[in-house]
Amino acid sequence: MFAYIASHMGYIVVTLVLILIVAAVIVRMVRERKSGKGGCGCGCKGCANAPYCHPQNVSNAHAPGAPKI
Repeated sequence: MFAYIASHMGYIVVTLVLILIVAAVIVRMVRERKSGKGGCGCGCKGCANAPYCHPQNVSNAHAPGAPKI
């Protein structure tokens, strides 16, 4: 078993690094979502989907289903 690990050490290290990167991205996304930030990373100013992401922060004039002015 140690011979297998020694002969495939490069693959094992690369796989572990990729797993750590993916886990870090997921943790960051969860923390941002819990703090109320949007999911796209570009902010909500001028975003057409802002009423759907943050309905509590949008006035009634811009709420989904409201008549367009």
